[in-house]
Amino acid sequence: MAGGGWRIASGLLIVPAVVGGLTGCGGGHPAASASPSSSNGGFSAAKLQRALLTRVNGVAAVVPPSSGLYSSVSKASANKPTSGSVQVSPKACSGAATEGFGFDPTALAGAPAAAVTFRVGTNGVSEVLIASSTKSASTALAGSVPAACAQYRETIGGKTYTYGVKEQPVTGIGAQAKVLNVHTVGATADNLWSLIYRGKGFVGTVTVVGPNASEQAVQELGEQAYAFAAKSLS
Repeated sequence: MAGGGWRIASGLLIVPAVVGGLTGCGGGHPAASASPSSSNGGFSAAKLQRALLTRVNGVAAVVPPSSGLYSSVSKASANKPTSGSVQVSPKACSGAATEGFGFDPTALAGAPAAAVTFRVGTNGVSEVLIASSTKSASTALAGSVPAACAQYRETIGGKTYTYGVKEQPVTGIGAQAKVLNVHTVGATADNLWSLIYRGKGFVGTVTVVGPNASEQAVQELGEQAYAFAAKSLS
């Protein structure tokens, strides 16, 4: 993306992959284990890993899925920061591209989690599942994009780029869902779309980034991911 690329954290994995006419199916994977906590639902990281999609658009994962505590999985999966200093204006909006407004990762930091990333061509797709109680899931999804951050600027290496951020609720996926979009204003570049939902005992996120990323693509992927996860974890 313009400005040196996305610096996505909070478990929203970003690598290039194709998204168009998304189709996916899930299956089992060998998994590392993490002990479930009663405050974070009853699912282990191993069980969550088996509930991840195994293919998107007929393409298998880039590398084997990762699992463990969410704090560790999200750190391992995040892209490395762009070299050089990055200045964000307004300063309060620095989390727009690094954490994603509308999702508070601290509420689930100690929960078992699993993540997977796909790559085909130049676009990217990822999925994360996190064990959660109803309370922790509601807390994680309680935030929203501040009005002042609907548009913000980043200065990197002397060049300034403007980004737009928007989010909206989504119906028909889990007990609650929302979609977040971060895009470059006034330039042709990759779009980032992320859908976050809460199911029964777990929170899921799916992220699509690249030239073909769209709200329709991320919603279709979210529907598929939620349906398979809910079936696998029931």
